[in-house]
Amino acid sequence: MTFYRRSERGLVEAGSKELQTRDCALLGDKVIHAVANPRRTFTGAIHVYGGDFFAQPRSDWDPETFEERAYDVERARRSFALANERIRSGG
Repeated sequence: MTFYRRSERGLVEAGSKELQTRDCALLGDKVIHAVANPRRTFTGAIHVYGGDFFAQPRSDWDPETFEERAYDVERARRSFALANERIRSGG
């Protein structure tokens, strides 16, 4: 997991942490993070949020440009579907 913070130049890396099976990470309300799985196997995670996840304004960032944008559930679903298809096709 890579952590970022906002700066005048946009997002800048602010540290990282490697999680293993059964590890837990408590992230604050303002934490910006990215997760990457270097293996060709599926991984899973359980996220626990307080309050109504969908009613809370959220952001995500374009992975190439780091441009901030409004969180879009459908975009996230498409991203997961594409990743699953790449795994299934061996790509």
